[in-house]
Amino acid sequence: MKGTSNYIGFDCGNSSIRTVLGTFDGSHIKTEVVQQTPNQALQGYAYDYWDILSIFHTMQLAMKKTCSEVSSISSFGISTWGIDFGLLGRSGELLGNPLCYRNLLGTVGLNTLSDSDLHAMFGYTGIQNHPMNSLYQILGIREKLPEYPLAVKSLLTIPDLLNYLFTGERNSEVSIASTTQLLDMRKRTYCDSVFSKTGICKNWFPPLVGHGQIRGMLRSELASKLGIPAFPSISVPSHDTASAIVSVPTGEKDFAYISSGTWSLIGTELHEPIINSIVEKQGFSNEGGLHGSITLLKNSCGMHILQNIKRELEFTENRTYSWDEIVALAMPCLEAKTCKSFDPNDTSLYNPLSMIGAIRDLTGLEGIGDVVASAYMALAVSYAKGIEDLQVITGKEYPTIHIIGGGSRNAHLNQMTADISGKRVLAGPYEATSLGTIAVQVMHDNPHLTIQDIRKIIGDSVGIQEYLPAATLGK
Repeated sequence: MKGTSNYIGFDCGNSSIRTVLGTFDGSHIKTEVVQQTPNQALQGYAYDYWDILSIFHTMQLAMKKTCSEVSSISSFGISTWGIDFGLLGRSGELLGNPLCYRNLLGTVGLNTLSDSDLHAMFGYTGIQNHPMNSLYQILGIREKLPEYPLAVKSLLTIPDLLNYLFTGERNSEVSIASTTQLLDMRKRTYCDSVFSKTGICKNWFPPLVGHGQIRGMLRSELASKLGIPAFPSISVPSHDTASAIVSVPTGEKDFAYISSGTWSLIGTELHEPIINSIVEKQGFSNEGGLHGSITLLKNSCGMHILQNIKRELEFTENRTYSWDEIVALAMPCLEAKTCKSFDPNDTSLYNPLSMIGAIRDLTGLEGIGDVVASAYMALAVSYAKGIEDLQVITGKEYPTIHIIGGGSRNAHLNQMTADISGKRVLAGPYEATSLGTIAVQVMHDNPHLTIQDIRKIIGDSVGIQEYLPAATLGK
């Protein structure tokens, strides 16, 4: 390949909208964050919503800015958080802002099904029953917001909705569609049994486009408005976790990862799903990955706990805390080895008014240093336990844990994870989702590249930090 090619990767998360310029020179991928803007759910009368048109506006401005920095753009790809969605009416316009998964609508929907129904749902799909899943949000909307189903013509997940706004095309792909719990992951297609059991309208859902294919062209009127050429949207794994997994810098066929962000996704990559009672009991799901792969993973609480502690301290003390200062608060308790742990997935920690207060209630701890230490301990223990469970499910040993995503920059948590798991930890890339989103666009333009090739390219392009268990140091 001659010269360089430029790509836009949108990484839309719960807390920020990141626009990344990716440049491929034939052997390395270089990334530059062009724009990062805050994102948050906004409270309405009774529910929280995402301001999707503001997000879309932000992305338009970022696309225009990115185009101004380089001579040409080959394509763009969009990855976002999973499960949430927008509803379109017969006109093709939004019926309202998308509801946020942290509402209790999903719990309402899940509670409409019996235990035997829920067991059947896991068996049909291979996806863990969780109130956040689109399936249960839809059932909750049907109960609490009955005017919506009457007007719905199409349902688009967040990346599908954004792609529709950019291109005018209504389609989806397997990674984001799997987070709805409406697919049979054995076949990677919509599951008729789920639609039959729940009465949800199958016609609401768009066709699935294979990875590396074109999802649509930038709308001509939008390109004209922005003063940029029209270029294609490429079908990347549009669930941010699935894109992040593309960027795991390993040559191993069997590997374990923790995609560390607001949530921590603990898992491995498989050719086929594992759907049995052990997977169901241990809380793992078989989500869609690149080119038909399965990302067997467990959704566990991640940096959400530490981020909320830090935010709360800054608010109450009216000052800024660095992460080094947060670690320093925890060190006396950690070094004394008197630290209590707790279940970081306890429902009381889902969206508390005070994270510090919720942890105190769970543990009986009072001192802020003890609370912070217990949070670090809880996360590291949950990571180690998740990997242990994964090894039992797959029957494979994973000597190395790859920690990717923004949380991979938390050196202290990385070291604690290595110490408690007894495994080597390789941390990075931290721009995992953006790199994965860009890498699949590179593969579209360079069809000879395999996933193994692209992971080597990523490994050669970014810095990786190694953490060894304390017990092995000095050997």
